[in-house]
Amino acid sequence: MMTVLIYKEAMLKTIAKLIGFIALAMTVITAILDLTRTIANSALTITSLGLEWFNFHLPSLNGFQVGIQRKLGVPWLWESVIQNILLAPSWLVFGVIAIIFLWLGRRKDRCWRQRFGS
Repeated sequence: MMTVLIYKEAMLKTIAKLIGFIALAMTVITAILDLTRTIANSALTITSLGLEWFNFHLPSLNGFQVGIQRKLGVPWLWESVIQNILLAPSWLVFGVIAIIFLWLGRRKDRCWRQRFGS
């Protein structure tokens, strides 16, 4: 029974690390896109997550809004929380997600005696 719990914990940590590294890659990609747009426009350009999502796939953004407001029945969540997240810079949102999931997937600290067998 204990080995099953350890296996499940290791699997969940691996999935958390995978999500964290994907979010980290998205952080780098969106930061490079903003940097490229800044150089091309000769002015500071910071693209919000909502605009990136709008340009990438508008029907999924609309479906997400409808799902939150009508199907879940919590329009305040869309108006007060999610809209503020969508207005934040995309690299910042992906960076925070990466930090959270990489932290969740970290190894537990072991003391040096366990690590080196003294």
